[in-house]
Amino acid sequence: MSRVEKARVEFAEHVARSLKDGIVPWQHKDLPAAPVQSAASGNSYRGLNAMYLMGRCAEAGFDDPRFITASEANKRDLWVRKGEHGVPLEHWSVKEGKPEVRMYVVFNAAQLSGDLSKLPATNAPADLETARERLKEAGVALSADSDVAAYRNAVKNLVSKFAEEAGFTRDVHTPELMALRANIASTFVMREIGIPVEQPEGLPTKSWAASINHDPSQFYKATRDGSHIAKGVLASMTQEREAHLFRAAEERGEAQKAQEVVAEAVSIPRGADFNLSTGPDTDLSATQEAVVAAAEKELRASASRHESNASSNVLAQAHETAKKQLGSGTVVTSAQAGRAYDGKIAAVLGGGTDKVAIQMLSDNHAVLHTIRDAATQSALKVGEEMTLTVDADWNSVVQGRQNKQDKRSELVREGMKR
Repeated sequence: MSRVEKARVEFAEHVARSLKDGIVPWQHKDLPAAPVQSAASGNSYRGLNAMYLMGRCAEAGFDDPRFITASEANKRDLWVRKGEHGVPLEHWSVKEGKPEVRMYVVFNAAQLSGDLSKLPATNAPADLETARERLKEAGVALSADSDVAAYRNAVKNLVSKFAEEAGFTRDVHTPELMALRANIASTFVMREIGIPVEQPEGLPTKSWAASINHDPSQFYKATRDGSHIAKGVLASMTQEREAHLFRAAEERGEAQKAQEVVAEAVSIPRGADFNLSTGPDTDLSATQEAVVAAAEKELRASASRHESNASSNVLAQAHETAKKQLGSGTVVTSAQAGRAYDGKIAAVLGGGTDKVAIQMLSDNHAVLHTIRDAATQSALKVGEEMTLTVDADWNSVVQGRQNKQDKRSELVREGMKR
């Protein structure tokens, strides 16, 4: 297990313990009112790094939301006091065409000695008047005498609306996990615009804890999605709403094609968030994370799913044939319900009611389809480019042909509608 993955798992388990006790760490009553931020750039942290920092603030009782590396502090004639411990954060970059992670450590401003006025001033906390103006830009009108509950409900409604429009609700398989994403997103938004954060009653914290204990990656995937939803909602408070909705639609479309790059993704630490921008404070990439998450899910589910959908002999033969077609380094996975796949039909194996079609998605990735539909069996043509869709019972049928230009045009039309 990599250092990054180990840190993530340990933190997720810590979060699960708090949730089991009914405490939501990112809504802890002792956290700073303002969002955690870089004391070097002044930018707010979001995503998993923000969770790490809020956890540290709650644990140590820091009321200053600013964090900085020791080297950046030294440039400002500040230094970390002896015996102080920092918080390891993640920074993702690309080296020689491949994603690479490094850990770096930041310290809270309260852990520094020297003239703290040399640091950027703390962002916010804004007041409700500021929040009211920001919400007004998003199309939400609140009166000056509205109570805090009205502001919180307005944010929750904006989060719910954006999550639905951008496709997040379609990709999360349980209402509880969607509620976790919405709660995280709402918290990020409220801290950013100046609405006091308070843990609401009736949250399914024990259900969240159970999901995270079963699969720690559920926490950082929820954090990733919640961060992107928050970014979209905050964009709706500016003139960027339509552009951000289009980008979100584009990212979700890319996530649907994640299996095409599974051969590269499987070597990346489970659930890794990729920061492909310019610095540790920039937002994480939903597209790259979706690739990793989809690849992980695909590989984990393929064997058990297809043993129940077709005979093991036919599947073994199909797997072996695909390896011969594309080489021993090929990743052979299984078609997922609700997905559409474009690619060349390499072979159709088996007989009777159960057949398996091998479809080549790329030079190093093949997908196996269970074919029970008689019309589909007769329509499959080896060597032809075809689009196959998978129904809820994991059976694939021929949808037709759709080239990349058609898909791009469809995405553009969808983005314009939104």
